Amino acid sequence: MNDWMWRQSAEQAHTAMAAADRLAQGLTSGWRPEAMQVPVHLPSGEGCFAQENAQVLQYLEGDGTYAHKTSIGFGFVGLAMTVGTVIGNQSRKRRAMEEAAARFRPVDGGRMYLTNHRFALQGQHQWIDLWFEDIRMSSCDAACVYLTMGHIPPVALRVWPAPYHFTLYRWLAHGQIVHAGQPPAIGPGGSGG
Repeated sequence: MNDWMWRQSAEQAHTAMAAADRLAQGLTSGWRPEAMQVPVHLPSGEGCFAQENAQVLQYLEGDGTYAHKTSIGFGFVGLAMTVGTVIGNQSRKRRAMEEAAARFRPVDGGRMYLTNHRFALQGQHQWIDLWFEDIRMSSCDAACVYLTMGHIPPVALRVWPAPYHFTLYRWLAHGQIVHAGQPPAIGPGGSGG
């Protein structure tokens, strides 16, 4: 499990999937959500259908630098210090390579507004608009909605309950009613297509 992933129990995953299933059942039976009032300006024709706190993660590489240390000594103590330094350098290099590997990394967080046109996030550092027309692929798991965009690295929105927001997004963006079913494995690329 990635270090950024929520630690979720099977019960929490089931609760998240059940919320999505209830939404899908309601949409299937003809129920339609109503737009809600939000404290942000939305253009004419755009309505907000969900708002939650969310964290934005992006699939990025990290910084692979590390401090290479040297040790020069004489005698048995010097030899032990040199061996210890070499082992320490190898360990630091390995950790730096692991840190440099591409993975989902937190980039911002704040209030997410799911509208009939976009995911709008009022982040701590900036506004982030993820327009439906720019999303090429989407999926979810029990913790995140994953979006592959046409112009930026993949994005994960950590929001509760993620399957509910994914189901709502698919209906708003594509008119599709997605039934969550069983909780998929937690991690990038869960189920949903």
